[in-house]
Amino acid sequence: MKVFISTHPFGTTSSEPINIIKNNNFDYAINSYGRKITTKELAKDIKDADILIAGTEKITEEVLLNAPNLKLISRVGIGLDGIDFDLCKKYGIKVSYTPDAPTLAVAELTLGLILDLSRQISNANENIKKGKWYRHMGMLLHGKTIGIIGMGRIGKSLIHLLSPFNMTIYVCEPNPDMAFINMHNIKLTDKETLLKNSDIVSLHLPLKSDTINYLSKYELSIMKNTAILINTSRGGIVNEEDLFNALSNNIISGAAIDVFENEPYEGPLKRLNNAILTCHMGASTIDSRTEMEVQALLEAVRFKKQIPLKNEVFCNE
Repeated sequence: MKVFISTHPFGTTSSEPINIIKNNNFDYAINSYGRKITTKELAKDIKDADILIAGTEKITEEVLLNAPNLKLISRVGIGLDGIDFDLCKKYGIKVSYTPDAPTLAVAELTLGLILDLSRQISNANENIKKGKWYRHMGMLLHGKTIGIIGMGRIGKSLIHLLSPFNMTIYVCEPNPDMAFINMHNIKLTDKETLLKNSDIVSLHLPLKSDTINYLSKYELSIMKNTAILINTSRGGIVNEEDLFNALSNNIISGAAIDVFENEPYEGPLKRLNNAILTCHMGASTIDSRTEMEVQALLEAVRFKKQIPLKNEVFCNE
């Protein structure tokens, strides 16, 4: 059985993923570009693979037409917006992912970005390197209000990490875990109320048709002018042009963005001191990356052995 590994990087944090491939006698090839593969490159390279170990690249009908043997897409990570489920259903392709492996890493990065923006850590670092000694007046997290939009695995993990800060927590979530809500004294509310009342807004949503431009000009305009915005979920959820205007005109105080509509990001947010930008690195810890790759490959092993997949995503969901 042949495996094509399109995700990049792969096998750099541990030898375990490659060992799984070899121990299970897979014939395999790996993305050779040293970067995120394009759709056209994937369509050219996938050839007669039975299994695709995928990253965040778009998997289009062009790719599937060039992969007549493909029967499983095993996604390294949690985001599934690059996969067209209607096409997978049409071509009889199973889809699985690794939802648990990146959770804590993304939540910890989110907390780090909150602390960075609140205390102006990155700005202080840049100033010192430029010969400027300037003490920024930051915001204490203790007693403030955080609004978390999307309370799935990562949102819940962030709430656990925030527990020492004694914050008021607002959550906007269409399918809330009420036991978790009650246990953590969370205020379940609508998006508008959350945005108006939060000192910090953190996004933890999948990218779908109803979450594209989920935060645009209006939503940013009703936030506090002292508020900060964190997006470690998906590019496209925040309208980047509207965010640039909001930050430039002090409509909100700051933003930390790890994900962008087009990556690598080359837009105007790079010019702003009140924007912290990171390179889609939420899951980029040695532990999490290794676990994601291992879990994606274990799904391939289950498929080969005709064992039910652990994290199959059904095409009608």
